[in-house]
Amino acid sequence: MADPLSIVVIGAGPGGEAAAERAAARGAKVTLVEKNRLGGLCLNCGCIPSKALLEAGRLIHAARAAAGYVRGADDLRVDWDRLQDKKNELVDSLRTVLAQNYSRLGVRVVQGRAEFADARTVLVRGEKGEERLAFDAAVLAAGSEPFFPPPFDRLRDKVLDSDRALSLARLPARIAVVGGGAVGCEFACLFQELGVGVLLIEKTEGLLPGEDPAVVRVLHAAFEARGMRVRVGTTVESSLQGKDGWSLRLSTGDTLEVNDVLVCVGRRPSTEGLGLEKAGIAAPRGRVEVDEFLKTSNPRVHAVGDVNGLSLLAHAAAAQAETAVDHIFGSVAELATPGAAEPLIRDDRPYRNELVPRCLYTWPEIASVGEWGPSALARGLETKSQRFFFKGSAKAIASNEGDGFIQVVSNKADGRLRGAQIIGPHATELIHIFAVALAAGQTADQLRSVIFAHPTLAEGIREALSR
Repeated sequence: MADPLSIVVIGAGPGGEAAAERAAARGAKVTLVEKNRLGGLCLNCGCIPSKALLEAGRLIHAARAAAGYVRGADDLRVDWDRLQDKKNELVDSLRTVLAQNYSRLGVRVVQGRAEFADARTVLVRGEKGEERLAFDAAVLAAGSEPFFPPPFDRLRDKVLDSDRALSLARLPARIAVVGGGAVGCEFACLFQELGVGVLLIEKTEGLLPGEDPAVVRVLHAAFEARGMRVRVGTTVESSLQGKDGWSLRLSTGDTLEVNDVLVCVGRRPSTEGLGLEKAGIAAPRGRVEVDEFLKTSNPRVHAVGDVNGLSLLAHAAAAQAETAVDHIFGSVAELATPGAAEPLIRDDRPYRNELVPRCLYTWPEIASVGEWGPSALARGLETKSQRFFFKGSAKAIASNEGDGFIQVVSNKADGRLRGAQIIGPHATELIHIFAVALAAGQTADQLRSVIFAHPTLAEGIREALSR
């Protein structure tokens, strides 16, 4: 019997977790290297803790919407300290479950900083010294780190980033959120609902660059209706820290005073110090180049998640990891003997970024998958868009959530689904109906033929497709 494949996984975030678990389940000898805490960004200072805080804000928002018939609903306040305790307990609990799962699967976890020594060896430096790990294959899932543009590049230790904003000792009276992408909009939405005065600043002409403009307009209007100040097409020209906060001079010529500044304009791959050049891994401008199977220029190394820049989403990293591991096992013959014939049976399939749902946990929620009309048109595709507005949904109105709509994009010629966009109640759950339909290659008529229960939010999909 041949020895099991020796696979080293660098990074224990969602991508590294999925890679280690899938490789172990397929019989590989897996070593998982993590420089900080199990769970990576997502579990410790990203997806999970932020959603714990956002859920509190969402519940307050829902209660205030019922203020007309629920006594006291218009005078709700959050206990920030207790909310922090709940968030920390959740993260600690999930981290413990992770460790137990690795132990059950036989995954060896090594704490330390990883660096490629050559094309087939990783050097790990930790508190217990150095360890060299030879591998048959490796999965690089090192994640990303916040990016600070001028004038904040020289102030990164003084302003807040998306990590530190989750653990503030107290809520400020006023905060400037610099960056109107997904992360910035979520934080702005949260802080505004918790009673903080929010100024949201975005340098492009609209929030959520890359999303459908019609969706963005609804979110922008909802933010301003709740008292948030939103400035698009605006940058921070200079900043001055004083005793009680910051003075910001904007490109519009205005000067604004805030207690804290949260900078969340994007992230960059965490590739510094990994020794990629020693392993023959191409990473122009710090972003690791990969093919459709996530393989790097070193055929023994695959890169998944934020380090390759395809998508900065946890579930995208996990999907990439599964593709990468399956490809590793499908290429066993080539790995064992360079130049040998490919196995006759392969179960690996290329990663498809267009099937990754994109979710925003503001209120109203936003979710999309595939293409939207203008992006398809830019590629020369003729499409049609069909919409259903939640103000026509009995379920949405009964839940005080009538803002927003469902939009479906399909080919004009054959009706093949191209994508969908939702802004409104439970958008992040509803979008998976479209994700399944896109993966199955369905047409609009085929999805319309599905029987949706009444009254539900999901029946709005059929209503949209009937228009």
